[in-house]
Order: sequence, then structure tokens, then C-alpha cells
Amino acid sequence: MRSTVKIYPRKSTFTHHRGLHGGLSLPAMGGVSGGWHRRLQCQAGSSEVPQRKSPATPRTARQLKIPGSDSDSLSPNPTSKTPKDKSPKVPERRSPRSPATEKKRPSRVSELESQLVQLQEDLRKAKDQLNTSETWKRRAQQEAEDTKTQLLAMSAKLEESQQQLMELSTSEDVLVQELRKISHDRDKAWQSELEAVQKQHSFDSAALASAMNEIQKLKGQLEMVAESEAAQTKHAESAHAELQGLRMELTETLSLVEKLKIDLSDCRASEAQALQLVSKTQKQLETANATAAMLRSDGIKAMEAYNSMSLELEQSKAQIRSLEELVSKLQSDLANSGVKNLLSPTGDVEHAGESGENEERNQLKEELNSLKFEVGQLRSALEVSETRYQEEYIQSTLQIRSAYEQVEKVKLESGKREAELEAELEKAKSNIEELRANLMDKETELLSVSEENEGLNLKIEKNQPHERESELAMEMKKLEHDLAELKASLLDKETQLQSVTEQNEMLKMEVKKGELERSKVHDEAVTLAETAKAAEREALVKLGHLTEEQIIVAEEQHE
Repeated sequence: MRSTVKIYPRKSTFTHHRGLHGGLSLPAMGGVSGGWHRRLQCQAGSSEVPQRKSPATPRTARQLKIPGSDSDSLSPNPTSKTPKDKSPKVPERRSPRSPATEKKRPSRVSELESQLVQLQEDLRKAKDQLNTSETWKRRAQQEAEDTKTQLLAMSAKLEESQQQLMELSTSEDVLVQELRKISHDRDKAWQSELEAVQKQHSFDSAALASAMNEIQKLKGQLEMVAESEAAQTKHAESAHAELQGLRMELTETLSLVEKLKIDLSDCRASEAQALQLVSKTQKQLETANATAAMLRSDGIKAMEAYNSMSLELEQSKAQIRSLEELVSKLQSDLANSGVKNLLSPTGDVEHAGESGENEERNQLKEELNSLKFEVGQLRSALEVSETRYQEEYIQSTLQIRSAYEQVEKVKLESGKREAELEAELEKAKSNIEELRANLMDKETELLSVSEENEGLNLKIEKNQPHERESELAMEMKKLEHDLAELKASLLDKETQLQSVTEQNEMLKMEVKKGELERSKVHDEAVTLAETAKAAEREALVKLGHLTEEQIIVAEEQHE
């Protein structure tokens, strides 16, 4: 009896699963299996002999819609045709195989071999499709690498990029799970279909085994696709790490900007201190000028005292001269009286002369005593004036010396402070130059980052929300505002530095002027001291002459 072959293929669609980056995953093998089952059904129907047409056993099978090469023409929810109800097979009508069917078995084997060849061709087509999908995967990988290179400059979008990367990783995991589930479901479907085919066609076991091998290959290819997606995930993680590095660089840049601001504030504070020191040195110069004026007035007072003392000395000298004249006159009178006594002839005359002489002697003694008293008073007055002059001279010399030392001290302090101010100015200039260089570097970095961000904004405009773009624009505006403030502060710093240099030049001129005045005061003090010394020497000479004259007068009186 001739056997009938009834194949009920499972309807499947040739679907393309779009990958993460626009690539294609492996196509379903339903089209291949559907075409193979359809050819088996057609050949089985054509091999039947028209001698046995039994109306009681209709041969109906579900027809399979074969998908075309284009996956876009398929509907997303295909409906499978319901197979017609099979009429029950009547066992009484089964007859033993006829010799004609036995003769047609080799022809069926050849047909099955041709079907196997056709199946291999379909499998090769599937391999080609897999190769195309691999090319799409490589292209997607290349696009992912391009995206990674583009993401290097997205320093302002780190948080949302991290969220997007997490979402992408979760979506990739979900996609891998879906692919594995689909492959698992397809494997189950294929196994069920193959088991049904094995139950119905035990003689096609070799073909089914080869089909299973191809299925295993497809599984390996699916695993390779999953591995490639895992590699893409790793690339995304590396891109995330690079974005974290860019975020750290951005924080370092912001910290450097804050440090530059702190340096500017420190420079301003140092300039304020320098101005305070300038005012302090000016006050010291004013005090030095006041002390010089005071010393000048003290010198004038000393000259006046010297003049008064010289007048007193002249007066005492005149008195001494008058006393000397008086003494010489008295001596001449005494000599004349002695001569008269020698020439007188009578005793009465002698007695009268002696009494007159005694009176004159007494008078002369009184005058000499009075002269000695006056000379003692003059000598004590001279000693007092001399001690007073020496004390005033010592005091004036001490004041001049202290003023000179104070002037030297002020000069040294002003020179030292001037050197410190010059060092601070040089340091401030170097700091400003360094700040300017850092500012230029940051400007170039910001320009490059802004250009890269503009390019990336044009490329990732589809994936990024408008809120993040507005935040990025606000951050860029903030950075530009900070840069403008830094430039303005730098200009203010330069103007302040210029004003400080001008004040320093003015201070140098005032210091030079003060030095000239101090040298002038010193010269005046030196000349005043020299004149005082000359006056002292002259007074000492006069006093020596006076004492010598007094000694001579005393010796003459003693004789």
C-alpha cells in the first residue's frame, strides 16, 4: 500500500532584530524550514500515483507563507492559516504496498537528496545573511568606536551620559536575553519540528542531523554576536571611564581657577600691605624731618648761648683789664710814695707820711681784697659758664650723634624696605605673568572643549534631551563668565601694579629727597659742631691767658 506523507510545517517569519547600534542580528530560520517543508510536501504530492484516489482520505496540509528577501515587507504580527480538519484514516482502506510504490522509492531518495542539496543552498544563503549581519556588526562596532572618540570631550554631560550608559547596558543585557530567549524558543521549535519530522520521516534522519549541525553553528554564531555585544558593552564602560577622567580634569580645572582667584586676592592683600608700608615709611621720613628741624633749632639755640657766653667773656676780660690797670696804677702810686718818704727831711713829715702811707696801704689792701674777690667771682663765673658750656656741648653732640644714628637707621630701614618692596613687586609681576600664562592655557583648553562640544552636540542631538543641552549651555556661559571675570581681575591687577610702581617711584624720589635733606642737616650739624669746638678752644685760650694774668698779678702782689 502506498504511504502518504503529510507535513504540517510551523509557520515562522523571517525577521531581523535590530541591534544596539543599528546592526542586524541573525535571521530566523523559519523561511528555510518552511521552504524545505513546502518542497517536501509538493514532491510528495507529485509522487502519488493517480490509480488510488480515495475520497475518504483527503490529503490537506497547512500552507506556509514564505517570506521574501526583504524583511520590511513582513507584517509584525503574522497570522498562521488554520489547517483543514483531517479526515480520520480508515484502517480498512489501507492496502499493502504495490510494486509500483516499491519501484518509486529510489526516485524518492534521489528527490530527498536533491532536497538536501537545496537545503544546503538555503543554509549557505543563511550563512551569507549571517556574514552580512557580521559586516553590519563590524560597522556598528566602528560606529561605537567613533562614538567613543566623540564622547571624550563631553565633560559637561557626565551624569546624564552615565545614566544613558547604564540604560544602554541594561538594554543590551535585555537584548542579549531576548536574543537568547528567541534562540532558545527557536531551538525548541526546531527540535519539535524535527521530532515531528523524525516521527513522520525516519528515513530523513541524516538530513535532519545535518540540519541540527547547522543549527548548532547558528547557535555558535549567536553566541559570537552576544560576545560582540559584550565587547561593545566593555567599550561603553571604557568610554564611561574616560568620561570620568574628563570629569576629574574638569574639576581640576575649576579648582585651578579657584586657586588663581585666591592668588589674585593674595596679591591684592600684599599690595595693600605694601601701601601700608609706604605710608609708614613716609611717616618715618616726616618724623626724621621733624627731628632734623628740631636739631637745627637746637643748634641755633647753642649758637645763641655761645654768643652770650662770648659776650660775657669779653665783659669779664674788659673788667680784668681795668683791674690790671688799676693795680698798675696803685703800684706806681706806692712807688711814688716810697720815693717821697725817702726824700722828706723832717721827722714830722715822716710821721705824717707814714700815717698817710698806712692809710693808703690800707686802702690799697682793701682795694686789692675787693679786686681779689671780684677776680674770684669772675673765676667762679667762668668756671660755671665753662661747665655749663661743656654740658651743653656734650648734650648737643649727643643729640647730633643720636640724630645722625637715627637718620642712618631710617636710611637703612628705608633701603631695606625698598628692596623688600621691589622683591614683592617682582614676585607680583611673576605671579601675574604666571596667572596670565595659565589663563591663556585655560582659554585654549576651553576653546578646544567648546569646539569639541559643539561638534558632539551636532552629532548626539538625537540622543540628548533639550534640558541637558540647556544645562550644558548654561555651564558654558558660566565658564565664559568666569573667564571674563578672570580677565577683568587680571586687568585690575595690572592697573594696581602700575599704580604701585608709580607710588614706588614717588617713594624713591621722596627717599632721595629725604636723604639730601638729611645730608644737608648732617653737614649743618658738623659745621655747627666745628664752630662750637673752635669757640670752645678760643674760650679755653682766653681762660688760660686770664689765669696766667691773674697768677702774674698775684705774684706781683705777693712780692
